[in-house]
Amino acid sequence: MSATVWRRDLLYSLRHPWVRAASWACAAAAALALAAVVFWLPLSQAQAALENEIAAKRREFVHTERAEELLRAYERARKEVVLLEKKLEHAATQAQLVENIGRLARKHGVRLRGESYEEGRSAGAQPTLTAELTVQGGYRALRGFMRDFATLPTWSEVQEVRLEKERKSTTVRGRIRVVTYRGVAADGKSS
Repeated sequence: MSATVWRRDLLYSLRHPWVRAASWACAAAAALALAAVVFWLPLSQAQAALENEIAAKRREFVHTERAEELLRAYERARKEVVLLEKKLEHAATQAQLVENIGRLARKHGVRLRGESYEEGRSAGAQPTLTAELTVQGGYRALRGFMRDFATLPTWSEVQEVRLEKERKSTTVRGRIRVVTYRGVAADGKSS
C-alpha cells in the first residue's frame, strides 16, 4: 500500500462525524495535557528546590545540635578531669578514709559490721588503700551508700560487691571491696 492511498483513506475517514468529534476530543485532551505539563513542571521544580532546602536546613540543624552536644560533653569531661586530678592529689590518711566511710554509712543508715584495710602499691603506680567492708542495711540504703563513694574527697571505687538477703527480713548483708587511690604526701610517702 502506498503512502498516497493511505493518506486518501485517512482523509475520507475524517469526513465521518464521530471521527471528527473524536479528533477534536483528542486535540482538546492534548491541549489540556500540554497546559498541565506547562504549569506542573515549574511547580515540581520549585517543590524539589524547597525539599532540598529543607534537607539542607535539617542537616545543618543536626550538625549544630551534635556540635553543641559534643561541646557540652567536652566541658563536662574537662570539669570531671579537674575534679579527678584533685581527688588523685588528695593525700588522705587511713584514719580520714575510715572517718569518711563511717560518715557515709551513718548518712544512709548502713551498719558497718566489720572493716579491714590493706595498703597497696605497684611499681610506679598511684598508691592505693583497699578496704573490705562488711555491711548490713536495706537494699536502697546500700545502693545509696555505694553510689556516694564518688562524693568522697579521694578517688574511691567500689570494685566488688557480694550481697545476701537475710531470711524473713528486708535487711541485706554483704561485703564490699573499695579501692581508694591516694596522692603522695609532701615527704614523698603515701599517707
